[in-house]
Amino acid sequence: MVTLFYLEGIARIIVDKDEDSPSAEAAINVGGNGKVFGDKIEWRLRNGKPCAVIARVSTDKGSRLVVTSLDKPARPLGRERTNEEARRTADRACDNAGHGSAGAVSTPSIPGLSGPAAGAIRAQIKREELQEPDQVNVFYGDLTGQGTKDAISFVYSPIEGANGMGLSVWVWRDRNGAYELARDASNDIFGQDPRDVQFVPGRISVTTTVLKPGEPRCCPTGTKTFTILDR
Repeated sequence: MVTLFYLEGIARIIVDKDEDSPSAEAAINVGGNGKVFGDKIEWRLRNGKPCAVIARVSTDKGSRLVVTSLDKPARPLGRERTNEEARRTADRACDNAGHGSAGAVSTPSIPGLSGPAAGAIRAQIKREELQEPDQVNVFYGDLTGQGTKDAISFVYSPIEGANGMGLSVWVWRDRNGAYELARDASNDIFGQDPRDVQFVPGRISVTTTVLKPGEPRCCPTGTKTFTILDR
């Protein structure tokens, strides 16, 4: 069992209630004014059993992936910036402790990333060096009037060094089944829960949930419809 503990600006990762382990004693200074821990943790496996855990923590140095060994006594392994670095750190420790090959967990799927443009979107996320998205929304339709299956993607990913989420909006053109980035519309739209997306030749309309004046950032209830031109 892993406990993510926070008190008065200090976070700790406690394994199996062992508060005297090196992991539990390793204080993590927390920064920012929002959520301390990410919404999910990732287990790394050795011979089918967890040997390390990765948890996102908002530290005073920015958002970091804190890697912890589960071998007793549990100990901190590192604080990494990217998922790839965190998994490499965890798997290296699992390999060394087990004197064999770690049963690495496959790269988790990104929630909402689907359809024929998924590969192009994933590649663009990597090119932009975005942190692993919490959510992606993809909508398909015809921007040309010629039966193409064009797309628009909304990528919500954590912002490095902050507690908010960034939104990247990309328009994709269907080139005989291959997808080409036609436009970065990230500066033209904001909000959550994109929906009611309509494609017509030359433009896309979409509705999102936005903050009304005076509303807390956690709980927007307003709506706004945007039009994105294919230019």
